Amino acid sequence: MTLSSAIVRPETRAWAALPKRISSRRLTILGWLTGLLGTAAALIADRGWESFDEPSWYGAFRFIDMMGIASILLASAFCVLGWMLGRYAVVAAPLVLGFAAVPHTLDRYASAPVWWLGSAAGAVLALAVASRSWRELRAVRALAQSSATGRTATVGSDALKASKRALRRGLIRALVFVATAGAGWVVALAALPTELGRTYEEMAEKTSSSAFAAAAAALSILAIATVVSHGWRLFAMSRVGKRLVWEVPSGAGLVPPWPFVDDASGLVPVKDAASGECICVLEFRRSFPDADDHLPEEGVHASDYCPLHGIDRINDLSAAEFAEMAAESWLWDEQSDLPERSGPNENRLLLYGFAGRTYTGIPLRARAGYVDASFPEIGLAREAEPGVVVPAWDKAERPAAGVLDTIDLRPAGYNGFAFRYRHDRAWFEAPEDDGTGPPALLL
Repeated sequence: MTLSSAIVRPETRAWAALPKRISSRRLTILGWLTGLLGTAAALIADRGWESFDEPSWYGAFRFIDMMGIASILLASAFCVLGWMLGRYAVVAAPLVLGFAAVPHTLDRYASAPVWWLGSAAGAVLALAVASRSWRELRAVRALAQSSATGRTATVGSDALKASKRALRRGLIRALVFVATAGAGWVVALAALPTELGRTYEEMAEKTSSSAFAAAAAALSILAIATVVSHGWRLFAMSRVGKRLVWEVPSGAGLVPPWPFVDDASGLVPVKDAASGECICVLEFRRSFPDADDHLPEEGVHASDYCPLHGIDRINDLSAAEFAEMAAESWLWDEQSDLPERSGPNENRLLLYGFAGRTYTGIPLRARAGYVDASFPEIGLAREAEPGVVVPAWDKAERPAAGVLDTIDLRPAGYNGFAFRYRHDRAWFEAPEDDGTGPPALLL
């Protein structure tokens, strides 16, 4: 299953000018502090420290008593654990405080206005975040329209499955919270009749219905947050358009597709291996005699002795010829990185379905005639601060011995140097940011 999609290619400046999202850590802290300060202010208004050892209610137990105790349990839990909700804390804070405001208002507590004020402050914060998301969505939609290239690309089945999987997981999460919240309220209301009309002493100072109601309220708030989040994601995708492949500058708000994009070093495209002088296909079949007649889409490994793609051919090229062909995969050792263009407008990350930071899209890589995800279980592209680079802790080190020469590829528009070897394929290496010469030239 494939899908034809339009290609959009925003300019680097336009891409960088998209509204910046408030960091998740900052939103988490703001939402959590709103709930914490609102609860603390309500405690002060009721002089709650003076009644810690007093009964939770007086007289016969009522429905409003269950809700009041549940609201205090929920607010206390949010004060302790609210920071664990992440960005959901912004939505949860006004709901937690509003849930407490209702029973305290009906029972005419002095803290009722404080609960409402805290809930209103949390609502203002949530609306500010929503307004920022709306501005971002409008900017992304306008950018998609202005960056249309008129070209199209065929999106492969793995990318389509990955996109459906990401949306399905969000829907399942929302449905699970809705179902468990409903079950929690059923349990709480089932336990309530056995406690109605009983005194504090008769119930041995405990009320199970309040505990169930607190848990049900917490699940209800999470259900609201997940439903709103998933609904906004679907709305954003419908506004921007799902059938889009974005060619966006790398390192500008979204991390590179590591570790999901495979290096393609040391490969000969199938169309090039069909030449009569090329022996790469013959060597491939000799190495894999049990393989069927179907050749890998990404190409076959270049033979060291091929007249067209072998080591001798690599080393016979002049420095200018090598630099001109630097994008060819077969020049490079299988463990070497491929050279990258030095300009951000040249170095692009492919994304399917990008609709802003609410749905960052599926990372793609180019294949023979189409684009696709590396595998169906790939996640969405991850956000990062500008300048985040691919981790280097698992990269192979190039050999120190046997170097034939070094070629500076920067004049050709790449960001590093090529090292050619007497008995091996070339290796690519980029210098440090503050360096001007080739790395590790002490040979």
